[in-house]
Amino acid sequence: MPLWLRTLILTGPLEQVEAARDEHLRHLADLRAEGRLRVAGRWSQGEGYLDVFEALDRLAAEELARKSPFIREGLCAWTLRDWQSLDNEP
Repeated sequence: MPLWLRTLILTGPLEQVEAARDEHLRHLADLRAEGRLRVAGRWSQGEGYLDVFEALDRLAAEELARKSPFIREGLCAWTLRDWQSLDNEP
């Protein structure tokens, strides 16, 4: 299944970002439980997140990406890119 890379750069007010953080982490936990999350983490300064997940196509990837409360509530700038791992290449 294709892989997608999502970056989230937090731009919203700190109190709103903190209020949405637990729901975002649950969103990632749900992806992990479904076997779709390959890797996830946050920037060391706390300004955002990056994750790589599986989705059938771009439409499905965008639908899944928009489930983050950071995106839904307009608390971040975000990008979604198709990801091609080089792990299996010589």
